[in-house]
Amino acid sequence: MKILKIILFSLLAILSLVGVYSIYNYWGSQKTKKEVTATVLLERVDKVMKLVSVEGGFSEIYDYKHHYFADIWPFRKKALVRVNAKVFVGYDLEKAQIETDEEERIITINNLPWPEIMSIEHDLEYYNFENGLFNIISNKDITEMGFEAKEFIAEKAKESDLFTQAEEQCNELLDVLGLAMEASGWKLVINRAPRLAG
Repeated sequence: MKILKIILFSLLAILSLVGVYSIYNYWGSQKTKKEVTATVLLERVDKVMKLVSVEGGFSEIYDYKHHYFADIWPFRKKALVRVNAKVFVGYDLEKAQIETDEEERIITINNLPWPEIMSIEHDLEYYNFENGLFNIISNKDITEMGFEAKEFIAEKAKESDLFTQAEEQCNELLDVLGLAMEASGWKLVINRAPRLAG
């Protein structure tokens, strides 16, 4: 009889503890609240005259590897990074000068620039981080991977035909603009900027 009371008391105590723990977890999870405050300030507005004429999509695997002394595990860190990027190629029209001759009815665009990369939007997905014993991937390394991946995409864009397509788009636009101006009795004259080497 005494043993039965001890077993019942122990069982009741265990059930009470489990019940209190369950209620605490339930109410504790209900009470936790996440609060995020953000303040966004518009610092400046710049007027720009840029024309994006083509957009190229790139997806690359970037293999990051760094080592000290020798390319073996204790001294090596590496990661695979998938880069998904959009490269926008177009014209910075602020470099051009527009002159109007109302008597002759001629509009001249001088120093029309050649296409250039306007911007690169890229997302990085990090895979397969491998740290060495003496060489560990840091936040600085991750930031560096982002910059290097963007430079890598910029080089791939320069090797692609995006710039040729941008020129074709610009020529088509100028042809349409020239025809529209001729229809209204004006003439359009285009003088390209000198092409820089490289």
